[in-house]
Amino acid sequence: MTMLLSLMLAATPVAGAAPPMPQDLGSVPVIDGWLGRRKSPEWSEDVARLYRRGECSGAVDHQGSHLLEIDMLFLLSGDGKPLKIAPVNARCPEVEKFVSSRILSSLRNSFPKSGATQAYWMRSQVRFLWSDAP
Repeated sequence: MTMLLSLMLAATPVAGAAPPMPQDLGSVPVIDGWLGRRKSPEWSEDVARLYRRGECSGAVDHQGSHLLEIDMLFLLSGDGKPLKIAPVNARCPEVEKFVSSRILSSLRNSFPKSGATQAYWMRSQVRFLWSDAP
């Protein structure tokens, strides 16, 4: 697995050393019911425009359309603030930037609060579905 982007989001320093980015997604807890998983399909046309330029790969055929599922890692503070966002398998820097900025701008407050004193990693997924049919 290649980590393509790790975007630093918070100006506030992380208490203590930040934990390293996980290399095994299976070892990272999933954010149950995360709003971003339900909201991301609304961004499909924006992602499709980036794909139509021909510089991205990773979308698969799905019932005559294109489906792109991106695994996401989030380094969170105890109060649920994202400190880092890492799209894992986007295979396209423009899509990585787009997804990270959308999450930061519209979903910044959608992460669970744990009350932990140390930053911790969690994961979820964003999904996009689009068709190029006329």
